[in-house]
Amino acid sequence: MATQTILTSEWIEWAKQQTEKFTNLEGFVAGEGGSNPKILLLGEAPGAKEIELGHPFQGPSGKELDRWLDSLSLTREDVYIFGVVSARPFRVGKSGLKSDRRPNNAEVKAFAPMFDYELSQFKNKLLVTMGNASLQRLLGKTAKVGDLHGRIMHESVQKYNEVTDRFEWTETKYDIFPLYHPSYSKRFKAMKSVVDEDSTKLREYLATLK
Repeated sequence: MATQTILTSEWIEWAKQQTEKFTNLEGFVAGEGGSNPKILLLGEAPGAKEIELGHPFQGPSGKELDRWLDSLSLTREDVYIFGVVSARPFRVGKSGLKSDRRPNNAEVKAFAPMFDYELSQFKNKLLVTMGNASLQRLLGKTAKVGDLHGRIMHESVQKYNEVTDRFEWTETKYDIFPLYHPSYSKRFKAMKSVVDEDSTKLREYLATLK
């Protein structure tokens, strides 16, 4: 079974229009995965390699994600991956070269309706946030992966109200499992044991769902 997106052509066109509103956003990468995923993986935004290839988590980060999924006995067909922003946020350095950056509040709001739509299409799925950007999109700016990683939470999440231009809390509560990004331990070797322990907890939890 191949991975696929749940986004319609209308949503994809809408997202491209959002991208055009910002000087330092480029490209578009749709969320994708299996039609009946075991978990939802929530990331930040695509980078240069993802924009080039048109799929989430490519290049070195993609290899690390695939290795991590394999450790959980999962494949990309077992998950659905989407980000807080679906275009690449970048900055231009003194050399003129582009580099990735975290999306700002205006960009997060611009893509919020599509994020909320994708989330609404999956019922009773575990939301696995990878890093602070997706965790804070769900639980607000005070939520920190360093405080919440590695445990199941059952919480209301933020949904964007286009009329009031505010995030509001949902009545529905979701199961959320905050994690450091899978590549985190590659960049910070001292955190490997923490990341591995969290992965073990997630694997044990998934085993109870079978």
